Amino acid sequence: MSMGDEIETKFAVKSFEPVRAALAAAGGLLLSRRFEENVVLDDAAGSLRARDVLLRLRRDAACKVTVKTPVEAPGRPGLKVRREIETEVADPAALEAAFGVLGYLPFLRYEKVRETWQAGACLVCLDELPFGLYLEIEGPAEAIGPLAGRLGLSMEQALTETYHELHQQYRRRRNLPPETSFVFAPDARRRLLAELAAAP
Repeated sequence: MSMGDEIETKFAVKSFEPVRAALAAAGGLLLSRRFEENVVLDDAAGSLRARDVLLRLRRDAACKVTVKTPVEAPGRPGLKVRREIETEVADPAALEAAFGVLGYLPFLRYEKVRETWQAGACLVCLDELPFGLYLEIEGPAEAIGPLAGRLGLSMEQALTETYHELHQQYRRRRNLPPETSFVFAPDARRRLLAELAAAP
């Protein structure tokens, strides 16, 4: 189990290749590349969302349950701070059923391919989502800005929105109807899973 403050920021990127090159040049270490399935739960009244609380089940190589809550912290431009409690679970279907008995049901599902790098004190995640490419840096507040600069990114372009919020913005810009979940089309999902299975 892990518990503590999560400090992070996001950037929208057009390609991961320049970032990978910059990470390698900075001594970054590739840790993993995995397909993720995420389920976010809430009750019928949306009481968790109303309190800015996230309850999520994430499946990749393992399954984790995560709770994120607001935290009072000094404002730092471009950075988002949340209290995070996370632990692995052995039977995600049973846990989802248990949450259902308590009134917490899935209201949002999303998928992504996450490539994770270690760069000094920070984790850098390259996230391919159905609606775009994003880079996330998580680590000590004082380390995030300098690392972003080494990766060719400016904190002036940093994003603090959740992927759900960014997806809603994406759909509004394209005059698309509202859609809560964001998952890959079946063909894209099969292609990504095949690529990951074939990777060394």
